[in-house]
Amino acid sequence: MEHHVTDTVRALREELHSLAERSGEEKKTKARLMKFLRENTSLGVTDEGKWFTALHREPGASETVALRADMDALPFGEGARHFCGHDGHSAALAGLGLLLERKRLGRNILLVFQHAEETGAGGIVCSRALKAYGVNRAYSFHNIPGYPEGTVLTRRGVFACASRGMTLSFSGRVSHAAYPEYGRNPGFAAARLISALPELTAQAGGDGLVMATLAGARMGERAFGSAAGQAEVWLTLRTGLEKDMEALVSSLENAAQAEAARDGTGVSFSFCDVFPAMVNDPDAGSRLENACRAAGLLCEELPESFRWSEDFGHYVTAVPAAMAGIGAGIDWPQLHTADYTFNDRVLPAAMAFFYALAEQG
Repeated sequence: MEHHVTDTVRALREELHSLAERSGEEKKTKARLMKFLRENTSLGVTDEGKWFTALHREPGASETVALRADMDALPFGEGARHFCGHDGHSAALAGLGLLLERKRLGRNILLVFQHAEETGAGGIVCSRALKAYGVNRAYSFHNIPGYPEGTVLTRRGVFACASRGMTLSFSGRVSHAAYPEYGRNPGFAAARLISALPELTAQAGGDGLVMATLAGARMGERAFGSAAGQAEVWLTLRTGLEKDMEALVSSLENAAQAEAARDGTGVSFSFCDVFPAMVNDPDAGSRLENACRAAGLLCEELPESFRWSEDFGHYVTAVPAAMAGIGAGIDWPQLHTADYTFNDRVLPAAMAFFYALAEQG
């Protein structure tokens, strides 16, 4: 790959890193990427609101392949930091725009720059727009520390797990702390539910990973003259398959209702950060692997899916889609940690990955 392209993309990545913005707030990041593509390529750039596309259109092309990168960062204090490497993902996709100049591939290539991946809100919006662009297949990648730099990590079937945040809100009646028998303290039901989590996840069973991780809990107030009248339990649920997620949710809801009824308290449920399982389409997955191998990229098949989630799973419900990992380095700091930043040495492989799929995917 030409050095000036890599240097240009590396500089863009560093600039995006300094512009880190939370999910749904990627205004500066989006504006900078759009400006970069308009100034350096002939792609047709379209503002879609919180996200945007850049289209390489070829006369007479019979199909359109979409390639997606995420733009958002993680919350950090009052601001945000790129602890997941989305600045590198977006820079690599913008770099593809440079590589597509004056190329004839026999297909249209749609570059999708997506907002709000970290919360799961962006994928569902962008995926619904794919049909309007006539997309036939879609691809993406995530950088993965703990694997050799630049190695493409493939997997058939489930690439990343389904997950969602679950809040169980127990409601009772406050009483004087000296007379707890006159109240309805929901803390006991919440505590029994928490203690039963290992058994409940086992009961949910499933064909793969089933997890309910205790994220936190709260009950009552720091007021020692009163007995608690409310309690909340916060869980992060993870499963390999969607049907197992539904079984796990049902198991938890039934158990919480039984515990609440035992004490004469109530319980309600709410959910957030809902991610579907990222299940690679068989045909798209095969095309991805074949394209990468043909381009001379090192490939490694993963023995199991990742426990974390990716909202690219929404794309699979719209068009045949597949996702891969790209190794960030064996000893590279882990994602979502303060020591992490995107490894710029991976940029050439990331651009080669996108170009291989534009050319052969």
